[in-house]
Amino acid sequence: MRRTFRSVLLAPGFFPVPVLLLCLCLSLSAGAAPAATNARPFRVGPPAAWVKPLPIPPDPGPTPEGEEETSVSRLLIEEQVRVSGPSRVHYLHSAQKVLSPRGIDRVTDIQFRFDPTYQKLTVHGIWRIRDGRREDVFQPAEARVIQQETELQNRLYNGNLSVVPFLRDVRVGDTVEVAYSFEGANPVFGGRFSDVVGVGHSYPVVHFAYRLLWPEGRGRTLFIRDFAAPGLSRSESMLNGEREIILERRHVPAVRHEDNVPGWQPVYPWIQFSEYKDWNDVARWASTLFQVPARSKSLEQEVRRLSKEPTPEARFLAALRFVQDEVRYLGIEMGPNSHQPHPPDEVLQRRFGDCKDKSLLLVSLLKGLGIDAQPALVSTDLTQLLDGLRPTATAFNHVIVHATVAGRELWVDPTATLERGGLESYEPPSYGRALLVAPATTALSVIPTPTLTEPSLFVDETYVAMGRDGAATLDVVTTRTGADANSMRRALAGTSLSEVSRLYFNYYAKTDADISIAKPMSVDDDTVTNVLVTQEHYRIEDFWTSDGRREFRAHGLRQHLAVPNYSHRAFPLEVEHPVFARHRITLKAGELPPVKTEYEVVDGPAFRFVADTRAEGKTLLLDYSYRSTADSVPPERIAEYVKAVRATEAQRGYAIQLRSRAARHQASSVPSGEAGAILLGVIATCLVLWFVIAQGGPVALWRKGRAWGRRRAFARKFDADHRGDSAGSAIPITSPQELLSTLGRLRCACGATSEAPRESLRHEAVVLGDRHLTLVQWQCPTCARARRAYFEDKGSRAA
Repeated sequence: MRRTFRSVLLAPGFFPVPVLLLCLCLSLSAGAAPAATNARPFRVGPPAAWVKPLPIPPDPGPTPEGEEETSVSRLLIEEQVRVSGPSRVHYLHSAQKVLSPRGIDRVTDIQFRFDPTYQKLTVHGIWRIRDGRREDVFQPAEARVIQQETELQNRLYNGNLSVVPFLRDVRVGDTVEVAYSFEGANPVFGGRFSDVVGVGHSYPVVHFAYRLLWPEGRGRTLFIRDFAAPGLSRSESMLNGEREIILERRHVPAVRHEDNVPGWQPVYPWIQFSEYKDWNDVARWASTLFQVPARSKSLEQEVRRLSKEPTPEARFLAALRFVQDEVRYLGIEMGPNSHQPHPPDEVLQRRFGDCKDKSLLLVSLLKGLGIDAQPALVSTDLTQLLDGLRPTATAFNHVIVHATVAGRELWVDPTATLERGGLESYEPPSYGRALLVAPATTALSVIPTPTLTEPSLFVDETYVAMGRDGAATLDVVTTRTGADANSMRRALAGTSLSEVSRLYFNYYAKTDADISIAKPMSVDDDTVTNVLVTQEHYRIEDFWTSDGRREFRAHGLRQHLAVPNYSHRAFPLEVEHPVFARHRITLKAGELPPVKTEYEVVDGPAFRFVADTRAEGKTLLLDYSYRSTADSVPPERIAEYVKAVRATEAQRGYAIQLRSRAARHQASSVPSGEAGAILLGVIATCLVLWFVIAQGGPVALWRKGRAWGRRRAFARKFDADHRGDSAGSAIPITSPQELLSTLGRLRCACGATSEAPRESLRHEAVVLGDRHLTLVQWQCPTCARARRAYFEDKGSRAA
């Protein structure tokens, strides 16, 4: 698998020494990092004479409300860089004050990381400032040197060393000051200088400063670009034949984090320095690293094997899949090998390499087959942000291949395994921009975004529930094409089918606890067309609830229709694109209530959602689809996006309510058709005539009814009002005033309706599920009988 980086331009804990790396490739033999010995791989001493350390500013005290720091106050972050010939010295100086016990851990967690193949580390000191007294607390003999592989999970080994000091006796209120320097530059860049300076962070800083000493007689021009760094002051002067550039900012506010910000959107303000004139300058530098060598014997044998394929398309696919699937991804990054690939013959013999190694190997094979191909530098995060970046070699962190096969332009990733299908359906990787590694390249190339005309994920669920009380069956057919098929194929290559089946089975068991597997899960993988189909078969007991209800949800679209954690945003919201997914639910039942045919469409700022509901006889069809239309939502349209997502929530499901058993029995006992209706009419007419004659005729019936009404009106004066006697008969109200007025109208068993004094009323809140009730108890003013009534506030709920 390729390595994915988060750009240092965007990282909240930006550390200024590392730069964006090309996918790092490695050598297991020569150049391994030195093992820890008695000799320390670092020195202790004062900074160079050209360094001008800044004083630590005083603690500014409480910050504006809502911006206060609770554990650590960052008083100073200072960097000073001196460029001299092909090398440079980087001085770093910081001071942090401990505000709480939690801050002690943060302040004392210090590591000096460096690459021993080209860097030298000098620790100037670690000081504790307490009650105005400054004391050096760095004990070199107690520091530990470790080789901690931070990219081990990505199968990358960098050989970097970390010096870890252990500080004693740090307390709340102490200020910890740290100063150290790195000397050296990666020789792979040929002495070219570039740097990225983070001006803002996720925390406030009292004083930030960056100082650069640049040799005046240096032949190349230094380019500086500001990326959203307001309040930054810049000054330049000459100092002993060197150009001194100073960038400063005081009281730097914290930049608040937001979820799902696109990689191409700078979050933290930063400054870019680059000595590269243009993209052609970078392309010519890369061309010296990615030179296709003369074919060795083993490489020649592989070319002859691949050339047996009948067509150029077949030869290209054979070479691509060989490099993708038979050369495993593994890298060890040290020194120049951070950017320089290993020779293709070496990679072929080892059968492992990283993105650079695999790309150069594929290009060598393709050229041997007569196919035009070049490596291409890309960034997995920055994508279109590269358009506004100063050209620099450190802008890229991955390498892919660009090829032209039978007049078709292709962008392929040699680190992507188990890709299948023909060239006509091949989807380019979503990196947006690329720099072709060729001396003639003058600009970035645009990698086209795939266009999905058909769903790449289609979940088709079929429920059969012919009896209300019997078991139901569920058949799930999931069809994946393109990138979704490749992704599922990789998952199946690393996980047994039985384990995948168990995961899917337990997903449905969350809804139906009494579910069982009716038939084992099966997979049909058509590698020619790159279509992968999985089938699941289940049996569900107690499919309907006791009252005949069942709810269906389009869970296959849920991941694409989530409301962001931050809806009031300063930055765009990233949306996965392109995506085209469909979820169809079919219910075949013995009975169905009336189903209204509906076709609902929700168009959001970055997607279109369609819900199609219809019935065909006793078959219910629910068809849902989601299609992305953009890769992000600008901040000013986030409210519109959230509203659109929430509008789909009611449309992404459907509830069925069968008729009650009594209603079904009554309906089945009533004659149907026109003859039945006539018969019922005749029977009803006869019953009415018999009742009138039995009461003595129409006049007698009218007199009896009038007398009954007078008696009922008189008796009602003495009937108690039983509304509100229980929670089930709670009296709905919309305000406290309505509660009091209703109490005055409630009739007691004594017949009185007089209003009770307010001071005699006792109120008690009662919560029943999602119902919020108020129980009022009082004493009837007329007969002193204890009274009580339940009220339900409908006004607040409606609001």
